[in-house]
Amino acid sequence: MTDDSRETDLKKLIEERKKKLLSGKTIPTKITPGAGRGMGASAGAANFGEANKSNAELEPQSAQDTPPQQAHSIEHPEDARAMRPQAHSIKLDLSPNPVDARTYYRRGNQFYEKNDFEKAIENYNMAIILNPYFSEAYFNRGLSYYQIKNFDKSISDYTKSSELDPRNPVIYNNRGDTYYSKQDFEAAIVDYNKALNLNPKYMKAYYNRGLAYACLQDYERAIEDFTKVTELNPTFAEAYHLRGLAYEYINQYDKAIADYDKAIELNPSYDEAKRHKEIAVSKKQSGYITTPDYGAPGGAPMANTTGGDPNMQNQGINAVKLLQKPTVNFKDVAGMDKLKEEIRESIVYPLMKPDLARAYGKLAGGGIMLYGPPGCGKTFIMKAAAGECSSSFINAKISDVLDMYVGNTEKNIHNIFETGRKNLPCILFFDELEGLGGRREDMGGSQQYMKLAVNQLLYEMDGVEANNESLLVVGATNAPWDVDPALRRSGRFGKTIYVPEPNTKSRRDILALHSKKRPLAPGVNFTRISKATIGYSSSDLKAVVEDAASIPWRDAFKSGKQRKVTTGDYIKAIKKRKSTLPPWYAQAKKQIGQQEEKSIIDGKEHIKVTDSKLALAEKEAFKELLDIIKYRNKVWYQIYAWLMRVLYLYLPIPI
Repeated sequence: MTDDSRETDLKKLIEERKKKLLSGKTIPTKITPGAGRGMGASAGAANFGEANKSNAELEPQSAQDTPPQQAHSIEHPEDARAMRPQAHSIKLDLSPNPVDARTYYRRGNQFYEKNDFEKAIENYNMAIILNPYFSEAYFNRGLSYYQIKNFDKSISDYTKSSELDPRNPVIYNNRGDTYYSKQDFEAAIVDYNKALNLNPKYMKAYYNRGLAYACLQDYERAIEDFTKVTELNPTFAEAYHLRGLAYEYINQYDKAIADYDKAIELNPSYDEAKRHKEIAVSKKQSGYITTPDYGAPGGAPMANTTGGDPNMQNQGINAVKLLQKPTVNFKDVAGMDKLKEEIRESIVYPLMKPDLARAYGKLAGGGIMLYGPPGCGKTFIMKAAAGECSSSFINAKISDVLDMYVGNTEKNIHNIFETGRKNLPCILFFDELEGLGGRREDMGGSQQYMKLAVNQLLYEMDGVEANNESLLVVGATNAPWDVDPALRRSGRFGKTIYVPEPNTKSRRDILALHSKKRPLAPGVNFTRISKATIGYSSSDLKAVVEDAASIPWRDAFKSGKQRKVTTGDYIKAIKKRKSTLPPWYAQAKKQIGQQEEKSIIDGKEHIKVTDSKLALAEKEAFKELLDIIKYRNKVWYQIYAWLMRVLYLYLPIPI
């Protein structure tokens, strides 16, 4: 059969399918994926997100009579089938046919259940090509796009599904959840309203709409929605807790405490409710008043006091933890000789002899960004660098910097820099830089308040009043593509240093270092072990050592006879513990390299290559990582890595 005749037959088949629209449905079973929720900008939003963590064990079967699995849980249309007996959708002919849309649809569901969302999308694509009116295929493809955080395509598919099945409240609820994840709370509320118009007892929609109102600081409406949730399910502790939070933010402490008490009564192990009750009681006793600042970008509540404890005015301003002259140095860092020398030239030498550095234009200060795969020692090596040049060291963790009250995050950043300037020479180390200095163009909705934090960081690094000589600012990140480009300009984090996975020599040194205090048998072959762990991170190697030591320890505990750790114990540990780095490299390739999108059309595989979102100049900063990704993707390297692992894992082990 020629390609033209096959295409003609396929078109005829599609036209036949269009004529067979019935009212029944085939719904995938046991697909109940959870959806992440966007972080609210306000104190209320942050706490609403925290409160929901305890609700993850719930498994709702119907939007009508059970609480949501979590805020903004993704549903399938079958959850709402009982609520809309006249829903219109598609039922396809089940005759055995290799190009039947339902066949691809079922395959898509199978891949979805295995969390292989890319393959699921490929099969839903084919189902939609064969039947452009297949509502469930659009819906499930929207679910799949949601899982890979392609929210725009997810919304597009939910929209198409709603056009084909306009009486289905679950579609609107899920599209609202996707808008919520994009921080577009107003659009989310519009969709929750549509879902509730179709089903006035749809508890999940009330619950999710209440969270969206809370993120917009409309606590009165949030209270109304959470009240409706408690009416639909009076034993749902989470709803009382969330309503208590909303009452707390409008200073109705008696009602807040009563709701916290009810939540604790229903769930005695509800620690979050207990903690918030203590805070509410303290606020009530001190006369603390919270006044929301609706003018702030992404406005979080402003904290003011009228009477009571004046210290409440500085709630959220964190004390800076200064580590004077760390005792560790590069001798405590196993391997990584090339990286250590690069850090010496960029950091240690200018701080040790600032006058000499100044004479040659190598100022002892400025900013450096360390990037690379997780678990490869970025934090530890910077602490060692501070010890190497006898400078002060401030480890500014993201949890110590970010605060839910407007203005406090910027104050925390300023305090960190001021403390560093008073303790020169000093290294300021910002871990998880992407969390603090993320791309401002990606900050929409309530996340806009984070732009102020990025602006404050920029100001501290090169503002007109900034005096940062002998103050070195180092940022570390596992996701450099998410760092704001303005932070990577010259004078800020202009110099980038790639922290790679350890090579064979470094792996051997790391394994020996972590094994130093273990009872080792004579002749443990660390060279062999290091070659068997090709592609492992520093933290992976530490875990291998701990696993290996656990084997004789368990034997000794059971038998009462002690023995030492052998090479065989390490080999057993390596076989059980895989490297954690491949997913990171895959993500890095997707973000800064070229992406391949596969689709199956007419039974043939088609590959569409698209470039990353980074500009050409940005890619140059990560050239070393791009080269490594290309190197790792070469067939000969993959064969070599596999052979190394197999050879050194399965060769006979000398006794």
